[in-house]
Amino acid sequence: MHGHKPPEIRYALRIENNGTWTVFDTFTDQPAEIGTRLATEMQMSDAEEIMNVLNFIHPANDNGTIH
Repeated sequence: MHGHKPPEIRYALRIENNGTWTVFDTFTDQPAEIGTRLATEMQMSDAEEIMNVLNFIHPANDNGTIH
């Protein structure tokens, strides 16, 4: 069966026009949520760290609830 290949990672990085970084959910293409805050307008090193933690906690093959 051919179809859309699921992403290999759940969270990825995107650079924004203003030079800051966003951690986004590859399932929804929306910024990741950390508590009540969005993972936006970050320095690259901070965004990478948060992305790695989120991918460890919620891997792409985790069929749990999307927040």
